[in-house]
Amino acid sequence: MGPLRVAVVGCGTAGPVAAIMLARAGHEVTVLEAAEDPGPVGAGIWLQALGQQVLDAIGLLEPLRAVSRPVARVDAVTVGGRQVMDFGYADVPGAVPAIGVHRGVLFTLLWEALAGSTARIATGVDVTGVRPTPGGASVETTSGAVGPFDLVIGADGSRSVVRESMRVAVRDHGYSYGALWALVDDPEGLAADVLYQCLDGTSRYLGVLPTGEQQASIFWSVRGADMRAVRGRGMDAWRQEAAPFVGERYAPLLDEVDQLLEAHYRDVVVRTPYRVRDGAGAVLIGDAAHAMSPQLGAGTSLALADAASLCHFLASAPDLETALAQHTASRRAHVRWYSWWTRLMMPVFQSDLHPIALPRDLLAGPVGSHPWVRTQMVKQLGGGQTGLVRRWQLPG
Repeated sequence: MGPLRVAVVGCGTAGPVAAIMLARAGHEVTVLEAAEDPGPVGAGIWLQALGQQVLDAIGLLEPLRAVSRPVARVDAVTVGGRQVMDFGYADVPGAVPAIGVHRGVLFTLLWEALAGSTARIATGVDVTGVRPTPGGASVETTSGAVGPFDLVIGADGSRSVVRESMRVAVRDHGYSYGALWALVDDPEGLAADVLYQCLDGTSRYLGVLPTGEQQASIFWSVRGADMRAVRGRGMDAWRQEAAPFVGERYAPLLDEVDQLLEAHYRDVVVRTPYRVRDGAGAVLIGDAAHAMSPQLGAGTSLALADAASLCHFLASAPDLETALAQHTASRRAHVRWYSWWTRLMMPVFQSDLHPIALPRDLLAGPVGSHPWVRTQMVKQLGGGQTGLVRRWQLPG
């Protein structure tokens, strides 16, 4: 294939990476972003080894490490003090610790790299769908059609309008539970290099994630329908409810929380992530293709893997339809494995299925102390598994 006219819809994580890679490969890339003035926002990200590999491929891993914090261990306890999980990446020789970073910091690095590429960036563009037109595929917006393009990449998140216009979803619904979160200063480094979680049944837990330089993210599990009421009761009432979950170590971080923001999760499965018609195509990547709960912290790594895989097959395949088919085949087992695991884990940690909590609390600690189980936990968190033994490798 020669150079393609490519539209990338969405400028979160997967979109900019795909745009950077394709622009460097000589394609004519246009990035369409809804926000008028995109900026660094969001909570902390738990970036696993696979996602780190992709960022390394575009030269951004070391700059990211410089403004991040390693997350080397997971410590989960019940509010009554029973150990549920306690393992670290050091349990597996050669395992690469995760990185705790503010989503906005990652966005800034990607935005600067994108701005320095040959890609054209159009902000304030409200995309409403994609449709085939003579000479390619056009992106429909509230201000008229843009294009035509040879390929439209839908990287517009879990509520993707590109996905909706493609009519490929077989599952698309919101989880009943989400999280309230806050980014707080941590000058004393209380979060250290540990992802901490404190559980109370299956309906409440508090998490602390090291996030960048002298910062931490705090997550509070709550039903989506109850978020407004929790916030409406005020910060003092919430701190009083959350106090038993933090202990002495993290109590100072609780005092730093001055507002709680909402995070909602979706479960998305598509029949196929791509369509091709009359030589032009559309393809979904990241949450647009496979949104899932954050239970394994794999979402960002899977999105970055999508971008890298797509760009590889666009460079190596003889035509667009073959490239998209090969990319889809390459990603299928990997995405299915993590979608299945996160769907399985969601009711164990965030649901109204309260009877599950007792066997979880009684068995998870003893079972998790077995070396083989600890090894599997670390491998799954690394983001690259397609099964208990098999791994997905970045192509190329």
